[in-house]
Order: sequence, then C-alpha cells, then structure tokens
Amino acid sequence: MPHSEFWTERTVAWYARAVARSDFAPRVLAVIGPALDECKSALDVGAGCGALALPLARRMGWVTAVEPSAAMARALREAAARAGFGRVTVIEAAWGEVPVERHDLVVCAHVGGLLNADSPFLADAKRLARRLVVLIRDAPRPEDQDKFFYRELYPALLGRPYEHRSHADETLGGLRALGMAPRVTLCEYSSDQPFIDLEEACDFWMTYMGLQGSGPRAYLEGFLRERLLSAGGELIAPFKKTAAVFVWSPAEAQASGAGDALPY
Repeated sequence: MPHSEFWTERTVAWYARAVARSDFAPRVLAVIGPALDECKSALDVGAGCGALALPLARRMGWVTAVEPSAAMARALREAAARAGFGRVTVIEAAWGEVPVERHDLVVCAHVGGLLNADSPFLADAKRLARRLVVLIRDAPRPEDQDKFFYRELYPALLGRPYEHRSHADETLGGLRALGMAPRVTLCEYSSDQPFIDLEEACDFWMTYMGLQGSGPRAYLEGFLRERLLSAGGELIAPFKKTAAVFVWSPAEAQASGAGDALPY
C-alpha cells in the first residue's frame, strides 16, 4: 500500500499509542546531550504524530514540523494544541514542496527515502541547520526482538521470509561523501504496541500485513492469543528496537575528520 494511503485516522491512532508508551524520545535526547541546550528552534522533517516534535517543543520556543501525511499532520496539530504548544507549526507537505527557514536544530527520524546515501536532503540539512543536525535510522541487530512477530508470520501467511536490514551504513556513507563527520551512537529503546483486545490486535496485523479473509484472521487470532502479553487491562506486543543516531554540528563537520563508524 502506498505510504500516503496507509496512514489513516486508525493507523495513526495505533502509532500514537505506541509512541505514548515508548522511551524513544528521552533516549534520543539523552544521546544528543548538552548541545541541545544551545538550540532555541527545531525543524523536524517527517515528524509523524510528534514523537520528537512535541518533546522538543517542551524545551524550545519554536518547532516547525514537516509531515506529508494528512492524518499524521492532523494528529500532530491536535496533540500540540492539547499540550498548549502554541509555537509548533505543522507544514503538511513532502520535503522539497515548500520552502522552510533555517533553524538551530534539524532532525529527521526514520524517514528512509530522505536518509538514503544519494538523498538531496542530507545536503539540505547541513544548509538549514545553524547549530546541530540529528538523523535517526533503524539499525536492527540479531539480538533485537523480532518486529511484530513478522519472522514467523510472513512465511506462514505471506509465503515469503521477512527481511529487515540496517540501512544506517548507507546514511553514514552519504554524509561522509558530503564532508560531514557525525558522531554515531546506537540507541536502544522500547516500541511496544498496545491493544484494547484481541480483535483490535487482529485488525492491526491484518492491516499492516495487507491480509484479507477469514483464514488469515483465524490464524492470527490463535497465534496472537499465545504471544501477546497482558498488562494494565491491555494486550501488549513487546518490541525492542535499536537505532543509529547521527549527530553533528555543520560548523565543525568539515574539520572533524572522517567521523565514527557504526558501532556494531
């Protein structure tokens, strides 16, 4: 399913509930460290429903969030309003469709197309950041928990193996080609997915895997009944993730050498 069609009010709500449980933001902000204190404005590209934009808004006076999905952008606006963050500007557009101003911090998390080695965004980030650039990309390791049990469910229901490799090394190569030398840190965090009940959990997997029909649903019902954890009146799909966090100052990038290798 095209990305623009996948994000609906319901899929965004699922994602937002996982974000609310996750320790992603505090762990990433801890990796960035004291340099974040010098930033008074942030540009979050591919901001989603605000996993980083909202925590940054608590620390900064001005956050601009660029998000192409209408459902995600709407959820972010509503969340910012509920939190009383009046200086969060949400731009509903894909990167490159509208001009944006320079900000102290430019951040982009888990937006694969923008973080590829040949993406023009990498050079754009350097140009638009006054003080700091932070890029975040999945860096799954063998010891990480299997994403949503896909390694078992893909062969059983889709007839093919599930493959999810790290593309963080490609991002690092693209940055080095531009003369940037980031500090690279692996960041482990929780991304558990909660559900109200088993029916909702089955809806989730049917949607995410693009399944239809009573057969796959019956299989999922039996499978998930055994795998999901019960906690606080909810069913939980536990999920531990690892991300590579690239941090650098554009002013220092040319003089700081080759940059770190991925710390695998």
